[in-house]
Amino acid sequence: MTAWVGQCCIYVRDLDEAVTFYEALGLTCTSRTDLDEVREAIVENPDKGGKLQLAQRNNQDGPIEMGNAFWKLYVATNDIDTVSTAARGSGAEMVSPPMRLDRWPMSIGFVKDPSGYLVEFAQRHPWKDGDSTTYTWIDQYCIYVTDLERSIAFYEVLGLECTSRTDIPGHHEAILENPDRGGKLQLAQQLDNDSPVDMGTSMWKHYVHTDDCEALHRTAVAAGYASLVEPMSPDRWPVTISFLADPDGYQVELVEWHPNPR
Repeated sequence: MTAWVGQCCIYVRDLDEAVTFYEALGLTCTSRTDLDEVREAIVENPDKGGKLQLAQRNNQDGPIEMGNAFWKLYVATNDIDTVSTAARGSGAEMVSPPMRLDRWPMSIGFVKDPSGYLVEFAQRHPWKDGDSTTYTWIDQYCIYVTDLERSIAFYEVLGLECTSRTDIPGHHEAILENPDRGGKLQLAQQLDNDSPVDMGTSMWKHYVHTDDCEALHRTAVAAGYASLVEPMSPDRWPVTISFLADPDGYQVELVEWHPNPR
């Protein structure tokens, strides 16, 4: 049984506006889907990195209430100055211009996207995989949790691997992933804030893909985690899906794609 990080799905105030912004950063909109209550799009670099799913409620009116769940999205790049300029040109709010770090061989900069989500641009000098040419790709997304060890344990039960731990002022962080495929999920615990996670109207769900949805769902439930939706096969897509709640209440959609519809 194998699992890997799919994408994070966040609500946006205007889907077309959000897609245009991420396309200006060099990402590609590879999918659009209209459902009864929402319109969705996926942006990514099809050749590298993870995916970001954007969703607009059909009755969306006014700004997104951020809550305290989503910290930031990492967009990796080999040209941080150019991508920062492109972000400014697309109307992003500049939070911090690119700067070279002392602790790590990296340059970073921050903007807020049109819905108010924090985006961190990151350029490593050099990237560990030797890539010096790819313009931009989704690196990972970062969500706040109230107990880092408890959350790591949950995602390890799902088959993901904790590949990195970092302590920075005020935070403990960890990255969960399948090193061989898929995206990355970063968890962060604030050391001076023990408030419960508040999704606001921003977070919808994140996806964990698997080759056996039913078995993985049973494994998680047997480990004591909450089932939100039992495994099912929607008519519209050749998949088996189910939903779990992680320890902070994030919706995790397990997805198994089938080579042939059933």
